[in-house]
Amino acid sequence: MNIVLHKNSIIKFLFFVAILLILIHVSILGIYYYIADPDRFDFIRMFDLDMERNVPTLFSSALLLISSFLFYLLSKEASEVEKESRLYWLGLCFVFIFLSFDESTKIHEQLGDFSEQFIEATGYLHYPWVISYAFLVFVLGVVYFRFFWKMEKKIFWSFMGAAVIFLSGALGFELLSANESSQHGTKGMLYSLLYTIEETLEMFGVIYLIYILLGLLEKKYFMIK
Repeated sequence: MNIVLHKNSIIKFLFFVAILLILIHVSILGIYYYIADPDRFDFIRMFDLDMERNVPTLFSSALLLISSFLFYLLSKEASEVEKESRLYWLGLCFVFIFLSFDESTKIHEQLGDFSEQFIEATGYLHYPWVISYAFLVFVLGVVYFRFFWKMEKKIFWSFMGAAVIFLSGALGFELLSANESSQHGTKGMLYSLLYTIEETLEMFGVIYLIYILLGLLEKKYFMIK
């Protein structure tokens, strides 16, 4: 059975939704800081990129789940000769299922609360969960580097680019946001700017990853236009 995936239409749609959510977020934040009355703008939570259980969170979780599904399709396409590749793709499928679940349930924040028992949660480590996740990223990098290195160099560097974009937000700007939160709290404009950039990089990083995965599937029997 062929699965028809319209590559360009999918990417344009995801990009459009991401831009729309970011513009709504920025617009509401601008009004919020201009009015300076939190009680009159409680609905900002529905579109605030830093809040839980809202529209941007649902979208980000969906992006990760889409990536997981595409990794699964790649694992299904691996032949017996590529049995090792099948395991690698399937492993990434489960990693992104976890990330999608984490995005909607904020497991990392609970891990951060647990980590505070062992380290001082101040400065750049105000959100201590980054230590555990940075270690997991390192482990995944060691495990998967050889797998990606064996691909065409254009594909390899594309994956590296998506990883850099995503991790620049998920870890890089997260550290900057943590320091700003520790020093000046979460009500200032600088904190809002930092986490806006953070979430934007994460969304675009995953959308770029989806673009790469759809490109790989073009070479398979799936009908991608």
